[in-house]
Amino acid sequence: MNTVSHRLLTALLLTLMVLLTQSHHFMTLYQFPPAAFAVMYLGGFFLGRLSWLVYLSCVVLLVDSLTISLGWAFGAYFSWSYLFMFLAYALMWYAGLWASQQWHHGLGKSIFTTLISFFSIALAEMIASGSFYLLKTPTPHSLSGLLQYYMTWAYQSVESFLFWALPIMAIYYVVKVAMLTLKAGSRHDLMQR
Repeated sequence: MNTVSHRLLTALLLTLMVLLTQSHHFMTLYQFPPAAFAVMYLGGFFLGRLSWLVYLSCVVLLVDSLTISLGWAFGAYFSWSYLFMFLAYALMWYAGLWASQQWHHGLGKSIFTTLISFFSIALAEMIASGSFYLLKTPTPHSLSGLLQYYMTWAYQSVESFLFWALPIMAIYYVVKVAMLTLKAGSRHDLMQR
């Protein structure tokens, strides 16, 4: 399969993740957790180009619009704070892109930087929570109120992100190591002949 086919298949899988999970905010016995932050991170890691960020952001916006307009997201509505979600998505995208560009430093450093880049979810959630707190909640605002609002959502965002990103990245690195091992083994066999 060529690179274009890989990218299209990856984009299709990420789109399906959004379509299947973005209609709700919480993981339940019957629903997977929302995958938007993980999709943006994985998109940055595997797709890279900014046009894919725009595409996947539009998919999330479309699903959110349908979910809210059909009343499936109880109590949810759009406000100016929603615009900051795109900033949070871009942060996740660039964290994934940064992690993907560390491969040339070796496998160990690449895995380490991937784990470090996972901390971007905390900042992305601060952008999301901060904007919703400041623009949607009634005044007066306080630092303690912001932190309380952040902690309400941060746990769920981190949990959702890790639910999707951690196993996918683990599988990616296991496959990458297996391919490198096979390649090194076949080179060694050729050298012995």
